[in-house]
Amino acid sequence: MRRIRIKLNRIPSLPERRRVGRKIMADLGIKLQMGWNPFTENIAPKAYALMFETLDKFLAVKTKDNRPDTVRGYTSYVKLFKKWLLEHGFDETSYVCSFTESDAIDFMDDRDLAVSARTFNNSILFFRVLFNWMIERKYIKDNPFMAVKRKPKRLTQKIRRLFTPEEFNELIIWLEANNVPYLVMALMCYCCFIRPKELSMLRCRDIDLDNQLIRISASIAKNEKDYTRTIPDSMMKYVRKLDLSNPGHYLFGDHPMYDFSPGTKKASSRRFASYWSYVVRPALGFPKELQFYSLKDTGITNMVNSGVPLTSVQQQADHSSLAITSIYIGKTDRASEALKAVDIID
Repeated sequence: MRRIRIKLNRIPSLPERRRVGRKIMADLGIKLQMGWNPFTENIAPKAYALMFETLDKFLAVKTKDNRPDTVRGYTSYVKLFKKWLLEHGFDETSYVCSFTESDAIDFMDDRDLAVSARTFNNSILFFRVLFNWMIERKYIKDNPFMAVKRKPKRLTQKIRRLFTPEEFNELIIWLEANNVPYLVMALMCYCCFIRPKELSMLRCRDIDLDNQLIRISASIAKNEKDYTRTIPDSMMKYVRKLDLSNPGHYLFGDHPMYDFSPGTKKASSRRFASYWSYVVRPALGFPKELQFYSLKDTGITNMVNSGVPLTSVQQQADHSSLAITSIYIGKTDRASEALKAVDIID
């Protein structure tokens, strides 16, 4: 005689175990009446695990293996997913196997109405990772999100552009008059190519004025490696305006009225973005395509096109290869003077 066992010993409470057991028996009875055969269905060993418990277990495992920022992203996706499940007939007693390919399509259709194409594709990527993890752990046999198609690349391009020289000069003048710490932050993105999240975690001790260096430790770096950035001479006069006398203070503190001077509490990268979106951009009349991160794109482009050796730009930008740095060569809306002077017509 062949048997299929559904183990419930993971549920510590006996009354709860009995309640779940009765529900499983009722569900199986309905399926059997409809002609279902458990011996012909390709079912995973843990298919009748509770979906919400499984989602929590996924987060617990990933919390050990990933950076805090990654875990926050995963947690946000799982919270969103649980909310959708509760709004669409699922509850905390629903099984993993009760979520089907059709449900995955419905879920992503709802996401499609609420988010950009880029965020839509990022959502697909996460849920494929989540359900692949379930496959590895024997909860399911197939990934329901593989049926959902990604948006084409042309719809997911970043909507940001480079600064013109005039726009960049306007920005420097305005920030020097209104917010010097934010000016230093902007120049660290423009000249030193430091990412906003890394900027938010820098401390005063990371600035070496004597050697014109910024030291980023592996604990805060995106690639989890120690590295340095060179501070250009033209930027030093602004950096020297900051009070670096307290080595342990965050370089960009969180103070009222968007005051980013050094302090004991760090300002988040979201606060940097908020100041850009709600104060800087409106004050200067910049379009939405000019984002804070446009400073890094513009800085790399200008540095490459000004004749700085590619290897030096690669090191400053922390690019893994020269091929990535080379993408920025000629990335400008202005015609090349060298090409205009070429005479190859007989």
